[in-house]
Amino acid sequence: MPLDDSILSAVANANFKANAELATQNVLTHTNRLQILAEKALAKSLESMDTTQSTEIDAGALVAQLQQMMKGAQTTLPETGQTK
Repeated sequence: MPLDDSILSAVANANFKANAELATQNVLTHTNRLQILAEKALAKSLESMDTTQSTEIDAGALVAQLQQMMKGAQTTLPETGQTK
């Protein structure tokens, strides 16, 4: 005796629903993982920028000191104790 079409339809609908729920759960899990990964990448990027800025400030102070030394080296000494 063949199965009734309504039984086949009910089984097909149940299978479709189960597959759709599984696919939806997979998408939500994947989206959640991507969000966590994006947050970690952003945090690492911000940390890297913070470290770079503090290094640049130190380098800027060093450059300023070197510029002051260069200015001092470029000036001529006053002529004292010489006869004219």
